[in-house]
Amino acid sequence: MTFPALAARLRTFLLGFSGTSLATGLQVVLLPWIAVSLAELPALQLSWVQASVLLPNLIFLLFGGALADRVDAARVAALSCIGLALCHAVLAYYLMHSIPSLALLLMYGVSLGVCTAFLQPARETLVQRGAQQPPAGGKLQENQVQHLVTWMMLAQYGGQAVGMLLASRFDSWGAETLLLIQVAVLLCAAGFFISLRRGGAPSVNPAKKLPRALLEGFAEVRKSRAIFELVLLVGFNGLVHIGVFLVVLPLLAESYERGASYYAWLQIAFIAGTVTATVVMLRRGQGDHPGRGVLMCLLYSAALLIAISFGPTAFGLALLCACWGAVAAASAALGKSIVQVLAPEQVRSRIISIYQFSLFGSAAIGALLAGVISEFTAPLTTLLWAGIFSLLAFVLVWISGALRQLDIRQPQGADD
Repeated sequence: MTFPALAARLRTFLLGFSGTSLATGLQVVLLPWIAVSLAELPALQLSWVQASVLLPNLIFLLFGGALADRVDAARVAALSCIGLALCHAVLAYYLMHSIPSLALLLMYGVSLGVCTAFLQPARETLVQRGAQQPPAGGKLQENQVQHLVTWMMLAQYGGQAVGMLLASRFDSWGAETLLLIQVAVLLCAAGFFISLRRGGAPSVNPAKKLPRALLEGFAEVRKSRAIFELVLLVGFNGLVHIGVFLVVLPLLAESYERGASYYAWLQIAFIAGTVTATVVMLRRGQGDHPGRGVLMCLLYSAALLIAISFGPTAFGLALLCACWGAVAAASAALGKSIVQVLAPEQVRSRIISIYQFSLFGSAAIGALLAGVISEFTAPLTTLLWAGIFSLLAFVLVWISGALRQLDIRQPQGADD
């Protein structure tokens, strides 16, 4: 499969996906830095602000996946982008007149989280719509799906990198200008997504009640040991790795006393690592045993967290963040490919939403725990314990064996 052969629909999908990712890249830097530098919030309150973006996933993400199966996912993604643009526009207007309070930032974060909970499963469901339809309603081959997912990850990390580069201008441009850039980009992304809409009947009977539709998604996850084990593992990654990244990294960056630009550059270093890893995977492929790759990424993450806990120099921290980004990108691409390959089409959005629910729902809890721990101990100590727990998780999942033994060339049964 080559990019020119997929140019029309794939380009449209990637432009929409990269637009939402650019807005996310801006948000990742803007929100915590507004909280730290403008509102001057302490560590525990910062953790609540970061968690406010993630907590809505616990309520709305599963419904978002079911909705994307029942209604055209392109329409759901477009409306979610418009909702996000409205959130950023309101905050930009407020910042032009006043300093934000904790309550305002919490409401802003919750609003972003609700819209994102509907956006994530919808836009990732669209990845296979970027391919040419297989003949006679057939199914895309595993390597084709992996290739599409890798393009999607490249669009995601490339867009986030651009967003973080723009966010590094925080001190000179101001938060209001950057928020308005997010508004414009998200409205463009909505236009790209809506152009991918398709007619025909939805993949799920709308007459089927929503609770039953949700239960079917969980039942499908339980049928595949590999997907079930993967969902548990990404839940651990969200709890330990994303929680630490969201709360401890900005606190650690502030301790270097280099301003918002240094924190932005740490994020850019992380994204540079993700882009590099994704390009390598695009050229070399993901292989026939993606589960083993996911496990090795967990081991590498543990090593990196322990290395950062020793207190590197400012340049050393940026370098380790780049390595962390490469590992995170490989793990995410491999995990999403496993879901795209193994999940049946009629419940794919719901399984993706369960995957995302496990990741970001646990990340909200992890952010809160990281904030509480960082109130009573140094950020470096939090990183050390995160690395130790990651090593233990690697040993347990390796012994379990479902991911380690997964071969995507073999048909996956209900009890594999």
